[in-house]
Amino acid sequence: MQGPAGRMTHVFREHADDIHVYARWRVGDDEASDVVSEVFLAAWRSLGSLRPGEERAWLFGAARRIVLARRRQSVARTALTSRLTAIHDRAVADGLAEQVVLTDRVHQVLNALSEADRELLVTAAWFDLSPAEAAKVLGVSRPTYAVRMHRARNRFRAAFNRILPDLPADTHAGTYPMPVSEGAR
Repeated sequence: MQGPAGRMTHVFREHADDIHVYARWRVGDDEASDVVSEVFLAAWRSLGSLRPGEERAWLFGAARRIVLARRRQSVARTALTSRLTAIHDRAVADGLAEQVVLTDRVHQVLNALSEADRELLVTAAWFDLSPAEAAKVLGVSRPTYAVRMHRARNRFRAAFNRILPDLPADTHAGTYPMPVSEGAR
């Protein structure tokens, strides 16, 4: 009987090329290797529950889910870019240069946060989901979502204040660019 590392090596040698061909077909050459890496990372993490002889189907299923998740992320990223571009265009058209600067700084603050905080804030605010909907999307309970949102907002505020020290205090005191408030629903 081989150990986990030996089994994983065998699974990789047997199926990596097929998974790569599938990934290349679904996402193209540029992203195929990343998809394969994610698939085999997931396989390694799930190796204990992966039944011998069923690895190939499991790997293809994982590849499909990863490709779909990447597409959703791409759509969300495109939607976010479009919204930010629309805000930017509106600000320029309206002569609101301050809004452009604020949008840029919000983007800087979001980039300074962890991926988990960024996902939480963007899912809730920019996609206009209710707290219950956002909790469901993120796969957590409503109370867990509320606690995580509270903490993420606090980290956002702290980062926002660190990035904006050059603005006069009355410009951003107590006003943070959070489009959706928890109590508004």
